[in-house]
Amino acid sequence: AAKSAEQAAREARQALSRNLSSVDIERAIELISRLKDLHRQRSWSHAIWEYQILRRTMSEIRVSMPAELESFRESIGDFIHQITEMENRISQYLHDSMEPEDVPALDAALNSIQQVLEILQSNVMYLDNSGGS
Repeated sequence: AAKSAEQAAREARQALSRNLSSVDIERAIELISRLKDLHRQRSWSHAIWEYQILRRTMSEIRVSMPAELESFRESIGDFIHQITEMENRISQYLHDSMEPEDVPALDAALNSIQQVLEILQSNVMYLDNSGGS
C-alpha cells in the first residue's frame, strides 16, 4: 500500500510539472506572437519589456521541464541566450535612438524558437494524454 501511495504521489507531481510546463510554454508562444506584432509596429520600448518577460518565462520552462523531455533543456538554454542577445540589441538601438535594421532576422529567430516550443508543447500534451509514461 505504501508503494502504491508513493507511486500515486510521484505521478501526481509529474502531472503537475507537465501542467505547469504546458502553461509556461503557451505563455511563451503568446509572448513571441506579441513581440512579432510589436516589431511590425516598431514599438521597441514596449518590445524590450516583453523580451524580459519572455526570458523569465523560458527560464521557468527550463526549470519545470518534465524529466521525460530533458532533451529540450539545452535548446531552452540556447533560446534564453538568443533572447538576451535580441533584448540587448534592441536596448542598444533605443539607447542610440536608432531603428533596428535587422527586424527580419529578429522575427526569424523568434519563429525558430516558437517552432520548437510548439513541438515541446505537443510532447507535453502527449505525455498528459498517455499518462506520462
